[in-house]
Amino acid sequence: MVHKSFIQFKSFPPSDHNQPIIVLQSPHSRSLNVGFLTKLNGATQFVPGRLNFGPRREDDTYQATIDSLKIRPVSKILKKYKPEEISTVTVLRETLACRLGSALMAVGMENHYGDAFIGATHIKGDGKIRTAYLYENTEGLTQNGLWIIAESFCVGRNLAATMNSLLSKFRPREILFIAPIASRRAINAVGGIIARKNIPTTFVAWGALFGVDEKTLYDMPWGHRDTEPLDSRDREVFISMYGPRLCVGGDFGNNYYGQVLARQLYVEQLKEHRIRPHFPTTGKILKLYHRSEIVSR
Repeated sequence: MVHKSFIQFKSFPPSDHNQPIIVLQSPHSRSLNVGFLTKLNGATQFVPGRLNFGPRREDDTYQATIDSLKIRPVSKILKKYKPEEISTVTVLRETLACRLGSALMAVGMENHYGDAFIGATHIKGDGKIRTAYLYENTEGLTQNGLWIIAESFCVGRNLAATMNSLLSKFRPREILFIAPIASRRAINAVGGIIARKNIPTTFVAWGALFGVDEKTLYDMPWGHRDTEPLDSRDREVFISMYGPRLCVGGDFGNNYYGQVLARQLYVEQLKEHRIRPHFPTTGKILKLYHRSEIVSR
């Protein structure tokens, strides 16, 4: 495991197509998938990541994106390209909060080539989840450089549709994925599409590679047997609060940031799994983590 200040990162076993996978955890990414500390009524309390809603969550996502661009393996990729050879791709809606263009500027890569936005969303019904590919703006895509793509993916439905469409028209020199939540299953599926084009690709995920619930093909719990954590403390804290079955991120679309919808989904999932949360005290959290490892507001 490598530490750079408060940022942890480690190279995990590569994808089935020998594409590098890096898992990162920083205070800002941990605030999303485990929790953070905050002042409430004059006392410091621990707030679980599943209750990190709205603009606060968006800011943590942006800061964690900056952290991802700073780590040595990613920095080495960025240094191979001039800013005008770099494009960003955002699959709407969740990862708008990564603010890739601003994050690039924050690490010294100003005036990148441009941004592309993809409207791919899940259609849910009759027990199945499908992808509707609705919108594609590719004016900002470089045709001979690096693509940086922000998206969380469970089994990779939306991202597979995106890659199949974009790679039928463009061929970048290299692709870098930044995924707030990701599974190895999705990485292997999406990586297979890209491997057929022989394009070097790297995946960066936050906190862990999560196992996928076989019933829903959607939920990704810390307690799933296939979850590969970077830091075992993170998994232990989450499971101590909720048990092994609760999805780490809830819905990965609008509900990820919409406070009313996110809270509603959270309550529904607690009821579905018959979970009564048990939140740790601040003292217990600070016995597990150094203050530099966790966001304190």
